Amino acid sequence: MALDAGLGQAGGDRLRRESPLWPSIRRPGRMHGRNFCPLPIEDARMLRLPTKFGPMSRTGVALVPLLLLVLMLGTAPDGLAAEEFISPLEPADTSSPRATLKAFRGNFDRAYRDFYRIRDTKLVDRAAQVRVLRTLNTSELAPAQARRLASEAALLLNEVLDKVQLPPYEEIPDAEAMRALPAGEARRWRLPGTAITIERIDEGPRKGEYLFSSDTVRRAHDFYERARNLSYQPGAMENFYRDIISQGGAWVPVRVVNWLPDSAKSIVWGQAAWKWVAMALTVGVWLLIVYMLRRLSRPRDEKPHHWLRFFSTVAILPLTRGMRWFMDKQLVIAGTVFEIVDTALVVLYFIVGAVALINLGTAVARSLIESPRVDKNSIDGNLISVGVHTAAWLLAILLLAKGASDLGVPLAAVVTSLGVGGLAFAMAARPTLENLIAGVTLYLDKPVKVGQFCQFDDVLGTVERIGLRSTRIRRWGGNVLSIPNAQFAEYQLDNYNDTKYIWIRQRLRLRYETSADQLKFILAKLREMLFAHPKVLLPRVRLIGFNEDSLKVEILAYTDTGVWAEWHAIREDVFLRVMKIIESSGTRLALPSQTTYFVRDDGLDDEKKRAAEEQVHEWTEKGELPFPDMTAEQQKALAGTLDFPPVGSIEYKTVEESEAGKDKA
Repeated sequence: MALDAGLGQAGGDRLRRESPLWPSIRRPGRMHGRNFCPLPIEDARMLRLPTKFGPMSRTGVALVPLLLLVLMLGTAPDGLAAEEFISPLEPADTSSPRATLKAFRGNFDRAYRDFYRIRDTKLVDRAAQVRVLRTLNTSELAPAQARRLASEAALLLNEVLDKVQLPPYEEIPDAEAMRALPAGEARRWRLPGTAITIERIDEGPRKGEYLFSSDTVRRAHDFYERARNLSYQPGAMENFYRDIISQGGAWVPVRVVNWLPDSAKSIVWGQAAWKWVAMALTVGVWLLIVYMLRRLSRPRDEKPHHWLRFFSTVAILPLTRGMRWFMDKQLVIAGTVFEIVDTALVVLYFIVGAVALINLGTAVARSLIESPRVDKNSIDGNLISVGVHTAAWLLAILLLAKGASDLGVPLAAVVTSLGVGGLAFAMAARPTLENLIAGVTLYLDKPVKVGQFCQFDDVLGTVERIGLRSTRIRRWGGNVLSIPNAQFAEYQLDNYNDTKYIWIRQRLRLRYETSADQLKFILAKLREMLFAHPKVLLPRVRLIGFNEDSLKVEILAYTDTGVWAEWHAIREDVFLRVMKIIESSGTRLALPSQTTYFVRDDGLDDEKKRAAEEQVHEWTEKGELPFPDMTAEQQKALAGTLDFPPVGSIEYKTVEESEAGKDKA
């Protein structure tokens, strides 16, 4: 039986050995109420007691049941007939050290005395058992093991108290005596000759109660070992704890344990030797089942079956919980071995639970990504994967934190360690985090998509994959370029798939020997060609400046296509036509060069020089020098005095006709 029920199972054999009537009885007795009858009534009638008068008379036979009834009352547990009724809802009195010790001893006796004599689990008083545990300060025990460890500590403390000489209750301070202590003096009482202490709780939900101190509960096994060689006091439940740890639970028959050789029942490291073998077999069965489940989650096709892996991991949870229950309730492991084994099983349980959550995240992510609506190479698929996996990992970490809290690790320490660890991780993984953030930005902004053709910097290529860390682009040469997202997001991207028109922008460099009329011819012919082209929209051709070695003419036009390959063909056709127009004009494209002229310097034109200087002097004398700026009157007088479009152009003739029409009107 489990220690938290206060049970071992010593069985009926111990009872039979102690019964003086056992040699003459062929089968055990029956339970009648809470009293024990050593033999059935019908068997008593067949009993023939030897007397000097020969066989018993009918009157004597009729008196046998009466004698047996008297015998039962006389051998019933002490105080059973006159035992006072205590409500199962009544709490233990912990108002003083005297009340606490009295509550512990009295409730322990009430809880286990009948079971100690008869070893029937139905005789354990559960309410009294709870009141025993309520006299212990279990605040420093791991929540997952608190009740079990407290039950074992109660058994050990009772063994010690059964061996030491307790002072009369009148000598133990009551509530009034504790209140009379001077202010500032510790409110505690120590059992004379021991370190067993009952102290007042100063904070928490049990503030003001007197309980066996947490140090006493923690050192209960140490006290038991020190008192092992002491003799029991009269009326003690001798070797109660040893009997419990030597036997097993309800699934381990007492007869089987008694049948084992003495070497198997010997105590090794606080446990019976046969329990070590049973623990090894239990772990072996667990490992075998886990191995079979893992094999089932990996079919022959060697393809990852994420949902099968998740369910196989979930199946390990009840197996782990069942193994813990079996070692606790059936093998009845005790002492330090229990703490080590049970802690390991609790840790294993939460780790398996965390792995199950991670496998669940993987299964959900793969199911969503494999949907026909999601491109697994797109950033959408990557975000789904990372988002689901991140949520699964967060839940797994929270579950592990819950497990650590259940094992007594302070939650504040867990949160602090996670915070410090997260900060250290963020510092170490800063570039990765930058890429992740840039990946999210690319997802929200969506400048390019998988399969689209784009250009950035001097790179042209097709986007093959957009991940959360990097983007892969297949260049025209066939090689794959992988760019970190943090760098890719900083480029100016030209996405040629999202446009209806692709422009042609080219700057021509003509030789300086080109005359003004030649230049006008080239400009006119280029405009004619572009306007006539069926695939060119909104053309513009202009002289835009003078280089050191050439005249600059810019061609700017849009092509009526959004297909990159077709645009290349249109641009090629336009450039070939441009070359023909330049050739027909009699000039050529300029090459980067420097020309040196060897001529006689004729100097400046003196007549034009004098005319310019006289004009400046005249402006100066009249106060009309346009520096640093012209006056508003000068600007108004000059406005529109030049001919534009220039005289002789088609547009100039149209404007002239329009002005003449206005005059007639």
